[in-house]
Amino acid sequence: MNWLAAHFQTLTLDDDQEGYLLGRGAQEPTIERLGIKTWQALDEPCDDPVFCERYGDKGERLGDWMLWPLFSPKGRVIGCAGREGTKKNITRYMLPAADWNPVWTGLTPETMQRIWDGADLWVVEGIFDLFPMEWAIPDGDVVLGSERARLTDKHVEFIRRFMVRAGRCPNLVHMVYDNDETGKKGVHGWTDETGKVRWGAIKRLERVGVKATAPPYRAKDPGDIWSQQGAAGIRAAFN
Repeated sequence: MNWLAAHFQTLTLDDDQEGYLLGRGAQEPTIERLGIKTWQALDEPCDDPVFCERYGDKGERLGDWMLWPLFSPKGRVIGCAGREGTKKNITRYMLPAADWNPVWTGLTPETMQRIWDGADLWVVEGIFDLFPMEWAIPDGDVVLGSERARLTDKHVEFIRRFMVRAGRCPNLVHMVYDNDETGKKGVHGWTDETGKVRWGAIKRLERVGVKATAPPYRAKDPGDIWSQQGAAGIRAAFN
């Protein structure tokens, strides 16, 4: 077990932060599954100079941030992401293993098993879109966040590898990025200033044999629907 995974096991979640997460649509089983915790400084200085420069020798600059571990497909902690309490300041720190793994918010051993068993995958941008979408999707489906409004080559290869299997490919990928220009480009692609066509997620996934859709909805993002209409609104939007 690496030092980051070991330290997460010593942490708990502050009650006020848990209340904030519940207000943003998170369900208690999801909070537990994702391992969201309130960061406290390490007992001993970290031996990673990148971490120390960014957060202090013991991670003291992250004090009282909400952080959650990021997992590889094999269930190994490869980094963490977080938010400064209820503020919008965000951070992400990656261990070297992240160089050869896809980075998903929401990927855990449990969701990995669901994907392997044939679940549909719903892809959003970040964790505060993931929470409300879990109220809308069918039981057994999976929501993952790509962190940005684009799929990396590692994301595409992950989906191809685990969702396209000989004689058994019922899975669909539903792209639910924000309804802004960046999100639409990430889903449908665009033509740049030189006239070159840049493929979006739908085209890139279809080219590796994955069926992909882009469910239409009227809002800025799933988190916005939750804020205005709650569980009933998010279910109606993605019925």
